[in-house]
Amino acid sequence: MSTHGKTLAAIGLGLLIATGCHTPKPAPVQAVAPPATQNLIILLPNEDGTVGKVTVTNSGVTRELAEPYAGVQVDRPDAPPGNPFKVEQSEVNRIFGSALAVTPTAEVSFTLYFLSDSTAMDAPSQALVPEIFKAIQDRHSTDIEVIGHTDTTGTSESNQVLGMKRAQAVAETLRSMGMNTTNMSVASHGDSDLLVETPKGVAEPKNRRVEVIVR
Repeated sequence: MSTHGKTLAAIGLGLLIATGCHTPKPAPVQAVAPPATQNLIILLPNEDGTVGKVTVTNSGVTRELAEPYAGVQVDRPDAPPGNPFKVEQSEVNRIFGSALAVTPTAEVSFTLYFLSDSTAMDAPSQALVPEIFKAIQDRHSTDIEVIGHTDTTGTSESNQVLGMKRAQAVAETLRSMGMNTTNMSVASHGDSDLLVETPKGVAEPKNRRVEVIVR
């Protein structure tokens, strides 16, 4: 045994002898409250003014936020959420201004409709194309999805091909307007993702479409 080990053993023994005659009562253990976190949840309206819904549940208590700028606070991990309250927009900007400034713009989606068994858009959809192009420019978008769809006439195989042709036609139209298609993905869902559910063989105009999602 090393000298260092002996010294420690001697000290330990001395303490044991010194304290063996009188054992003090242990100090009572006091509960320590969990640290305050003060989580603040605020429901903001969407860019188009619509409002969703948020449910906050903690410690068996649930609060629902369904009005714009409604807020609820949770003080600790083991505490129930407080009662909902209204938060002024100026206060939201003060607290979350820096975070909101770097929040990406929500995606926007456009739907273009096509003539039966064709890659030609109907007139209202043709008029919508410049708006799509403008949205891509205004957002400096680097992520655009173009997805082609069909109705249930024809075979699934031919519809897959037709959906791709429609998506490619839209991509080519945007390209001809000056869009850089490097950031664009083009795909076909054929008749597998119907907007209006129909049996096989039904010529439903709303299913003959291309969705353009701009992020």
